[in-house]
Amino acid sequence: MEIKKRTSFKEKLKEAYVLLILVGTILILAFFSDGKFLSNASIINVLRVSVAPLVVATVATLLMITGNVDLSVGSIVGLVATVYAIMAQVGIPIIFSMLVVVCLGCACGWINGLLVTKLNITPVIVTLATMSLFLGIAKLLIPDGFDIIKNNMPEDMLMFAKGNVVGKIPPSIFVSIIIVGIFVFMQKKSTLGKYSVAIGGNKIAAQLAGINVQRAVWLLYVLVGAVSAVGGITRASYMQAGDPDVGFGLEVQVIIAILLGGASFSGGKGSILNTVAAVYIMICLDKGLTLIGVDSYWSMLINGMVFIVALVVNNAMKLNEIKQKKRFEMGSRLQLRT
Repeated sequence: MEIKKRTSFKEKLKEAYVLLILVGTILILAFFSDGKFLSNASIINVLRVSVAPLVVATVATLLMITGNVDLSVGSIVGLVATVYAIMAQVGIPIIFSMLVVVCLGCACGWINGLLVTKLNITPVIVTLATMSLFLGIAKLLIPDGFDIIKNNMPEDMLMFAKGNVVGKIPPSIFVSIIIVGIFVFMQKKSTLGKYSVAIGGNKIAAQLAGINVQRAVWLLYVLVGAVSAVGGITRASYMQAGDPDVGFGLEVQVIIAILLGGASFSGGKGSILNTVAAVYIMICLDKGLTLIGVDSYWSMLINGMVFIVALVVNNAMKLNEIKQKKRFEMGSRLQLRT
């Protein structure tokens, strides 16, 4: 006899809690800013600033579901931004430069995937090492006596992050929406999405079921590198400059968003849609508090508190799920005996 586990209203509410927090955050910020936070300029600014953490966190969610993590995303963003600016500075066409740096991002992800899957090194150790590696390469590309590359930049470099496609909405926002849509579909419908859950739930069982675990994880690292490149292009375009430090702290933002979205650091569960909501919570807090007039140091403090809360909630949910699983298994055994 097959025993089906029903999804209760409480469980559905638990799945949507991040969206409720986002709505509450927006309403509170709108109230204290006298409605300024909901102005068109403010909304577009939030969407524009969200592009880099949004696209990276979207794909990194699938990676974390497998039980892996990438701490080098900020350095990849900085390296890509630097190379992209150099190419633009010497007159290489913008579209061609974009394609080249996306390939560069894929190469960085390929290196991470190689070290994790083939050499079986702990992902945190690998990506901490490549974080320094990629940042060091970016710093070496900066001419002596300069911190960033910003002279003689073409005007069309600004188009991706500051251009107007529909109204005052730049292309980068539409690209981020497309990327999120693709990976939400992949998580729900594709083989890779299903494999991610299986690998994170039980790696050995996934291998015994015929899943090529190494190839799936390696591919996800490459995809994370690719979307990190999109983040680097966006930030370089917005600044009209190449700064190796432009991705500083992005890896923390991404991990906070994924954990706040309900994913488990040990893998096996997670939701891209919840991660998206969590990214907007963080960006809304940052920009909303600035709009209200709160000092930037307080914003950093609040972000740190959000990270701690995310970890505590994540751990509490994990313990609760273990208890519920044990109760369900005990109930199933009792029903089978009777």
